[in-house]
Amino acid sequence: MKRTALLALFILTFTLTMSSAAFGQATASGTIQGSVLDKSEGAVVGAEVVITSKASGASRTVATSDTGAFRFDLLAAGFYTVKVSKAGFSTVAQTVELLVGQTVTANLTLNPGSITETIEVTGEAPLIDVVKTSVSQQITPSEVEELPLLGRDVANLAYLAPGVKATDSYDPTKNRYAILSVNGQSGRNVNVTINGVDNKDNTVGGPVMQLPLEAVQEFVISTQRFSAANGRSEGAAINMITKAGTNHYHGSAFGFFREQQFNAENVFEQRSGQKGP
Repeated sequence: MKRTALLALFILTFTLTMSSAAFGQATASGTIQGSVLDKSEGAVVGAEVVITSKASGASRTVATSDTGAFRFDLLAAGFYTVKVSKAGFSTVAQTVELLVGQTVTANLTLNPGSITETIEVTGEAPLIDVVKTSVSQQITPSEVEELPLLGRDVANLAYLAPGVKATDSYDPTKNRYAILSVNGQSGRNVNVTINGVDNKDNTVGGPVMQLPLEAVQEFVISTQRFSAANGRSEGAAINMITKAGTNHYHGSAFGFFREQQFNAENVFEQRSGQKGP
């Protein structure tokens, strides 16, 4: 009886651990998919598709299916080069930007020629993601870096989404940032994840761990119809991705400048004619 109970406990622990790992991977990654056709719009079967991360140089390879389709799941956010080659055709390469939680479609056409020839395909990302069903506000890495934020509080990025405003904490002794009201609801039902790991304070709402703006790469807030991977909440889902290492040295620095002559004098300074320190 004791062995059976221990075995059941082990199976339950293993299942919960694997579920958490899958949840983390799903919310902290993206997907690149597409199809490979020839000039007559016929499917190119068995073409080699290689994607390479421009940041780390890591690559993955698949072969196109019977319908010419390919798909890469669980990819880190960033820029990727999609390269397709097949004997009898010129090699085609395209650069795409993958945001967290996004599915990017890259459809490529091969022209007859030598495999040593490489054709670079350029194009802008579509304005509408036809795969996504959630209502969300995606803050890109360039926006995180360039948008002015009061106090450099990364939680203020959530206010860019319609229907989001600040609200009070349930516990005034534990005020934290990112206590948000979404579509008129309380701030206690917003689920927060960092790199796919749960970061929600289930008692008072908001995140447990606070991140400096310099550490954040992407910020996404889904207010309605988010997927089951971002679930566990009826209010909204906030997913933050931190910056990762690359093959290049990089860093950042910031400073605050406050000129005393722009400060207003208080009433006592005006009466005495003396300025404070």
